[in-house]
Amino acid sequence: MYVKTIIIEDEESSLFVLQDLIGRLTTNLNILGTAGHLDSAIQLIKCSAPDLVFMDVRIGDGTGFDVLQKLSDRNFELIFVTAYDNYALEAFRFAAIDYLLKPIGMDEFEEAVKRASNRIVEKKRYDTIGVLLHNLFQESEQHKKINIATLNGYEFVELRDIVWCKSEGAYTIFYLSDKSKIVSARNLGYYEELLCCNNFCRIHYSTIINMKLIKSYVKGKGGYIVMSDGTELEISQRRKGDFLEKLMI
Repeated sequence: MYVKTIIIEDEESSLFVLQDLIGRLTTNLNILGTAGHLDSAIQLIKCSAPDLVFMDVRIGDGTGFDVLQKLSDRNFELIFVTAYDNYALEAFRFAAIDYLLKPIGMDEFEEAVKRASNRIVEKKRYDTIGVLLHNLFQESEQHKKINIATLNGYEFVELRDIVWCKSEGAYTIFYLSDKSKIVSARNLGYYEELLCCNNFCRIHYSTIINMKLIKSYVKGKGGYIVMSDGTELEISQRRKGDFLEKLMI
């Protein structure tokens, strides 16, 4: 299996080192492209749909975190490669596989790539099994279920029991009508395709709601809604039109 890879690095010497390290690996990393500026990095990620991204913390006049914050969905594994040791906590908040300090040793580099590759293989396997299981567990409209890929396997949940869900980095958190939560190993964009044709609506880049479980809607610039569990959720201006259309207002 080829791992689609991109490198976000603004220092030419560091870029050459990374390319050399990748060339010495037995893992099949296919470099789709490189970027050295914030805007080009965002564009490259959106266009390439990579499996793995190597990213420096400092990129021009910004940071790699600026890039990640501007991506509504993140469906790739992330390895930070940097000379700065004071950003590790922030890096792991974005679910980075590893945080490698320059100069990078071959052994630690190979170990980080191995962990990333294993995660990528597991995700692709989950995707395949998930589609099969989703089709298998289609029932009547009233009792239709969705399978939620967790870190340990799958949870099968009736759609009517999902109140809302939100993006948390590379993960998705489902809030259920019984007040319980499920943390999924898949991103919100993956579930948008499964949910939004079943009376769900994405009202914000980080939020999907069950339209049948809205308690109230308060108008405003974007407005906000109150769900059946009492949670207040903001509606982005960009997604307000789609929300109102589904609400039939």
